[in-house]
Amino acid sequence: MQETEIQPYDQFLLELEGKNKIEEKIRLCLGFMKEALSKEKTPAFRDFWQAKRLCLNFFKEKITPRSRTVFWTEYIELSDEIRKLKEVLDEQSSFAHEQIELAIEAIEKDLERKESLFQEIEQIEVPKECEANGQKYREIQCELDLFNTFAGRLNALRKELIHVSLRIKQKNRLFERLSKLGDQIFPRRKELIQEVSSLFCGDIASFAEKQMTPPFFAWKEEIKALQNFAKVLSLTTPAFSEMRQKLSECWDQIKEMEKEEHQKRAEKRGVYRENYEKIEPKIIALEEEVSLLTLAQAEEKIDALFKEMRELELGREDVKRLKMRLMELKRPLEEKEQKQKEEQKKAAVLEQERQKETLQQLLELGLEVFNQAEALSLDALVEKWEALVKEKKTLSAKGIEMAMLENRLDTIADHVQEKKWQSLLTENPEDLSSSLHALLDERHKARRKVKENLEAHRKALGGSALSLEESMLIQELNGEEKLRLDAIETMIEEIEEKLFDLEE
Repeated sequence: MQETEIQPYDQFLLELEGKNKIEEKIRLCLGFMKEALSKEKTPAFRDFWQAKRLCLNFFKEKITPRSRTVFWTEYIELSDEIRKLKEVLDEQSSFAHEQIELAIEAIEKDLERKESLFQEIEQIEVPKECEANGQKYREIQCELDLFNTFAGRLNALRKELIHVSLRIKQKNRLFERLSKLGDQIFPRRKELIQEVSSLFCGDIASFAEKQMTPPFFAWKEEIKALQNFAKVLSLTTPAFSEMRQKLSECWDQIKEMEKEEHQKRAEKRGVYRENYEKIEPKIIALEEEVSLLTLAQAEEKIDALFKEMRELELGREDVKRLKMRLMELKRPLEEKEQKQKEEQKKAAVLEQERQKETLQQLLELGLEVFNQAEALSLDALVEKWEALVKEKKTLSAKGIEMAMLENRLDTIADHVQEKKWQSLLTENPEDLSSSLHALLDERHKARRKVKENLEAHRKALGGSALSLEESMLIQELNGEEKLRLDAIETMIEEIEEKLFDLEE
């Protein structure tokens, strides 16, 4: 059997019995009293007072006056020291008692306003797999975080109260208050832990029953998220163990499926290689002949190869590489076509400038012919007019300047018809009637054309896309066309009168 450890006071009594002289006993008592006061944490008051009573009895015995004086002085000093020390410790105990009471009152007040404290607690992040019950998790864990804080504070106060030096009644009263607080905290905390554990276990069970398909890295990330979430929640030990087991099983299942997937991919890579070797020679052949093809022909052959590639089972990187090669085939042809388009565009610009210059020359030449119309003979005027018309047909320009040229040529044509009319009146040929009818038909056509031009000018002036200069030019053309219309209608009337006279 293990020997019972001898207490310091009992050891002191044994030593005291071994002393015969009163001075030795007093010296031993004073030494033990000093040792009782020098304890590290709290002085051994009980041992001190018991030793003091014994020591006081020894002073009643017969001892030498000198020894009595020395020992009594030391006895008084130790008594004063214990009294001062007790006062300090009493003050410390009183302070500790007050602080513990304040801490208890703080917990009581926080419990009364716990609803408002919920609003101050940061909301937890819920993983995707648990989002269906996300609000429940946030509400339960929010309350749990608060009650965990209360529980921690309560346990810390209990530990502090155990080690504090207080009177038994004071300690018991404080322990009773802590016990009442515990009745409000721990049952509710346990209930919340059970509730969140049950909820989480249900979500883990649902996750474990899911059919896991590629990509598997997403499932792994979800498992990690659930494991981290479990560390945030206040779960029971069985619930945490169940979670770890089920998620570990899911992880192992994913690793096995990944292994199978790798095997399938290895098999597919062989198929990909064979199909790649089928299509590559055709691309090489096209690369050799592409320089002889037009862009349209090359695109047709490339589209055919794309269609063939879609029907074959190829790897993603193989498809990407083959597509890049096919697209590279088109690039020189596209650059060539782009260059041709740019050249055509430049040629079109040059042609436009040439036509603009020619148009300006025709306008000047037309004005010159118009000014000479009266002096020229009919044949000379017709020759110059036909030359201008022939030159005008080579132009494809449009716009106001072209309308001005046409007006100028029509005006010259009017002079030609006027000269024909005068010639017929002067020469009076045998076929005068048929010639007059032909001239009349031509003048009717000219009148219709003038009216069409006037309508076109009216519509153009009614629009809002004309500049000020263009608007002024059209108004000028409009005035000239009206003058032409008057002259044409006058000639028509004269021709009709002549025909009427001939018919009579």
